[in-house]
Amino acid sequence: MVSPRRTGQIHGVDAPGNLRQAGIKTVIVCGNSFQGATVGTASGAAQRGYKVIVPVDCSAGEDVYHEQYAAYHLAKGGPAGVTMNVTLTRTTMIKFQ
Repeated sequence: MVSPRRTGQIHGVDAPGNLRQAGIKTVIVCGNSFQGATVGTASGAAQRGYKVIVPVDCSAGEDVYHEQYAAYHLAKGGPAGVTMNVTLTRTTMIKFQ
């Protein structure tokens, strides 16, 4: 659950703790500002040890350049703690078990 007013925010006083207590290990992050909210939230979750799935067709950027930058940052150009825990994909490739 992402806050609409800030990037990289998860609702709840202790949302990361609540997710862990519920046994959540992987999160899917989408947003309407790929270079802002999506990158911020995905990076924050990855740095907290979650595996992060980012379907690139579920986030929009200001323009194509910003979308490409955001995807590159999450996949290859960001900190190791982020790039090691983020998987870029498309919605058609996600399967729930």
